Amino acid sequence: MSIYEMFVQMWELDFQMGLFGKAYFQGLVQNGQLKAEDYQKIVGEAYAAPQSQPEQPQA
Repeated sequence: MSIYEMFVQMWELDFQMGLFGKAYFQGLVQNGQLKAEDYQKIVGEAYAAPQSQPEQPQA
């Protein structure tokens, strides 16, 4: 078992115990520390990249 796989197992437990929420794991995916398919394994739903906010025109 790789270190990455051990982290995924640990993160599954962390999520189940409520130590970290979905936003935390979304951040890990965005930073390249967690694969999207493992995000789904941890939180139970497919990863969807957050939509960026459109820039507001300045007055």
